[in-house]
Amino acid sequence: MKEKYFVSQRLGFTNAQAENIEKIGLPTFLDRSFKTTSKVETPAFLVDAPKTRKEFRELKQMSEENNKKIFITEVLRNNGTSHWWIQKMTTDEFPLREKMVLFWHNHFTSSYEKVKSSWAMFQQNQLFRENAFGNFKDLTRQILYNNAMITYLDNIQNKAKAPNENLSRELLELFTLGVGNYTESDVKEGARALAGLNLHEDQGAYIKFWEDNGDKKYLGKSGNLKADDLVDAIFDHPKAAHRITEKFLKYFVTSTPKQGDIEKYATFLRANNFEIQPFLKVLLTSDTFLKSQGQLVKDPLSFLMQLLYEFQLPVPPQKYLVPYFNQQGFVLLNPPNVKGWEGGRAWLSSQKLVQRMSLVHTIAAGKELEAFKLKVKKAELSDKMEYDLQIQNDSAYLNNETPVIRWDKTKESTSAKIIDSFCEQFLIHSDSETKRNLEGILRYDFDPNTPNAEKTVGFLAENLLKLPEFQIC
Repeated sequence: MKEKYFVSQRLGFTNAQAENIEKIGLPTFLDRSFKTTSKVETPAFLVDAPKTRKEFRELKQMSEENNKKIFITEVLRNNGTSHWWIQKMTTDEFPLREKMVLFWHNHFTSSYEKVKSSWAMFQQNQLFRENAFGNFKDLTRQILYNNAMITYLDNIQNKAKAPNENLSRELLELFTLGVGNYTESDVKEGARALAGLNLHEDQGAYIKFWEDNGDKKYLGKSGNLKADDLVDAIFDHPKAAHRITEKFLKYFVTSTPKQGDIEKYATFLRANNFEIQPFLKVLLTSDTFLKSQGQLVKDPLSFLMQLLYEFQLPVPPQKYLVPYFNQQGFVLLNPPNVKGWEGGRAWLSSQKLVQRMSLVHTIAAGKELEAFKLKVKKAELSDKMEYDLQIQNDSAYLNNETPVIRWDKTKESTSAKIIDSFCEQFLIHSDSETKRNLEGILRYDFDPNTPNAEKTVGFLAENLLKLPEFQIC
């Protein structure tokens, strides 16, 4: 039982798929996850969003007041995209694709704070969805032409006579090879190859007046190299699979992967031409994965979603998510820097733990979540901004929803059995002394059918969910 819960949480964001995995088996679950559609409808609030630089320029030329409307509306649209994405993570029958979208978002990082285009961020999010289980080399190629990435890493400023090395450097250092596998000359020559690659309608394109058409030398290749040539050169490098393999192991298996495992799975990835689907199938059915329980720290999103799942609550409106994610330093579509979220023990600072414990109590007790208050007058919103992000909605969340913990009152009657059941359900390995202390919450003759049983069991669950063991999976 514990293994199915553990596997479910690693392949999604909660234990919701546990019974499905047990019923159809892990290999079949993975196959069905790989076959899920990547197609989504454009959210209503993004339909009228400015999509090109020309559209932005035309809007901003109207008036200073209109610029303020554009700014506020775009922030709300981006917040809406974040909320839309979290709801999709929660409702998808096979959430592994969204788990991979989050992985790629933290690998090929871009942030709305820098990009300042809700549509560009949504486009990038969809690019990751379409390529979630695709080819790493192909996705690397596509990300170089992605408008959000071109903006985020300043390639709009990269011109033949005034080179900017940001995109070239991160392509090598963070996205592919890692430090020690390239030279500063490769960075400079790569910037020359990327000069002139600028924003265009659906994806970036070269502007001939800003291109550098001279010969370059890059990772042993030479000629009038462009973006596609850089990718080819990188993936011919013997270390092209190692960095991404290490990140996959840290994401799905352990924060401290063994060098031997990195070598083994990197060799497999390279032998399979950098195809992600067969790589994941091998990794996620291996003993390396199945015997790694308790070696990962839940990120703030997974922690929250697991609580909502256990207490059978829907995803809160956006205004209730903003304060928690801001406190935890985990704002979707706004990673802290180009390195993304560090993860692991970084999520367990004393301050963040206190915030997590407070969240457990608030949800378990059915109290009102802290709400983000954004004072925006309707006149300050774009005329075409029709989507209600609920960020200004003053209605209470938990006052309208009753948290009810998941537990089987038909089979469990004693406090000891209920605690053991919860420990299995929450993936908590609790010692006997802790269990004895918790047993005092329920009377020895506890009757699960009494009117106050749900409240009492909820309080027991709250205490279990505050244990350090619930922080890991």
